[in-house]
Amino acid sequence: MVLKECLGLPMASLSEDFAYLAGLLDGEGCVTYKQYWDRKRKDRPHKYFCWRIQMEIVMTHKPTIQWCADKFGGKVYLKPRKEHKMQYRWRRSFRDALEIALAIVPYSVTKKDKLQQIIDHYGDKA
Repeated sequence: MVLKECLGLPMASLSEDFAYLAGLLDGEGCVTYKQYWDRKRKDRPHKYFCWRIQMEIVMTHKPTIQWCADKFGGKVYLKPRKEHKMQYRWRRSFRDALEIALAIVPYSVTKKDKLQQIIDHYGDKA
């Protein structure tokens, strides 16, 4: 479970972390829920449908991205850019994204529909 390290926190602190993450995701993040054609697998000669289910926050302030990784799992990815500041990325996909979506959907505003799509996708399998 990705959020297991949060379970030792007092409930107020935990809900504040979820609310803060929801705000970060609403303002600086991206929630992707889509199906696309792929043909990367060698055992399948024809195109086939794949799901891309993920959430990502990208910014130039590393401590904020590191906080996301420390609290909710995952790691910080660097994206060097030639003439701009370094970008830092935090990403969670599939079941990890589901777990976080379940926790932050009550606090989300702009990404609430996409988070709900992730939750609905897994339905009873969650």
